[in-house]
Amino acid sequence: MTPLEKDKQFSMILMTIAKLGNISAAAEALFMTQPAVSKIIKQRETQLATRLIERRHHPLQLTYAGEYYLQRLQHITAQYDSLYHGLANLNEAGHGRLVIGVTQSLGEQILPRLLPQYHAAYPNVDLRLVEYPSSEVENELLNDNLDLYIGVLPVDNPKIHYQLFAREPVYLLLPPSHPQYRQTTKAVTLINDCRALIAGQPLILENENSGFQRLLAQYLAKNNIEPQIVLRTASLDTGIKLVQHNFSAATFVPQMVWQSHPSNVPLATYQLATTELQSETVVAYKRDQLLTKQEKAFIDLAVKNGMNA
Repeated sequence: MTPLEKDKQFSMILMTIAKLGNISAAAEALFMTQPAVSKIIKQRETQLATRLIERRHHPLQLTYAGEYYLQRLQHITAQYDSLYHGLANLNEAGHGRLVIGVTQSLGEQILPRLLPQYHAAYPNVDLRLVEYPSSEVENELLNDNLDLYIGVLPVDNPKIHYQLFAREPVYLLLPPSHPQYRQTTKAVTLINDCRALIAGQPLILENENSGFQRLLAQYLAKNNIEPQIVLRTASLDTGIKLVQHNFSAATFVPQMVWQSHPSNVPLATYQLATTELQSETVVAYKRDQLLTKQEKAFIDLAVKNGMNA
C-alpha cells in the first residue's frame, strides 16, 4: 500500500469512528477487523506523538488534534486526487513535451518521415529536437536532458535501452580520382569484402564519436583492414559531397543517406552484403525510465514505419 493509500485509509477510519463512536462498529463498516483498526490507530498516534482519539468518552470522539489532523489529511488527499486526475486527463488528451536527441545526418533522413505523422496524431505535444554527436546524445539522455534519442548501433552503455526500427545496407563510394576506381556497368555492385578497395587507400570517415563510425570501426578491426584516413567529418553529407566533387578518397554511407544525394557523377558504388555490414537505427531511452503515453507512441510509430531498406 502506498503512503497516499494509507492516508486515505486512515482518513476513512477517523471519519467512521467520529460518526459511529465505536472502533468495533467502525471496523465492521470498513470491512476490517477490530484488532487491525486498533493497530493502525496506535501506529499512527505513535508516529505523530499525538493522541487522536479521546478514549475516555463513550461514544468515542476525536480529540481536538484528531479533528485537525483529519481535516488536513482530507484536504491533502483531495489535492493529490486532483493532481493525479489532472495528469491523467493531460495524458489522455495528448498534452506534454517530447525532447528528442538526434545526429544531424539521421535527423535529416528519418525525422521528416516520422514527425509529420506524429504531430498529426499528437498536435498538443511540444516537440523539441536537439542535434548532438552520438556520444554527447547518450550523455544528455542519461542526464535527463532528453526523453528519447535516435542513433545507430552499437549502443554500449548498459543504462540505455533501445528499440530497433530500421536496418539498411551500407554503401562504399569511390570517386574517379580514387586509386582503386573502376567504372562499373551497374549502378550498384554487391560485394562481400571491400578489403581490396580500401586497405591502405585514402578514406573519409565520420568523427570518432559518431554511432555510424563506431560501427565501421568494429567492421574494420574485425576484418583487419587498415585504410589511410585522410579526413574526418562531423557529417556524412559532407563526406558524400566531397566524393561527388572528386575528392580522392572513398567513403562509407548508409543506403538511406546515399539515396538522398542524387548525382550525375560516375562514382563507383558498392553495396556490402548485409551479412558483413549493415546500419541499424534505434530509438533509445534510459533503461529505468517510465515511458509516457506520448513517448510510447513515438517509439511505436517508428517501429511501425519500419523504414527497412
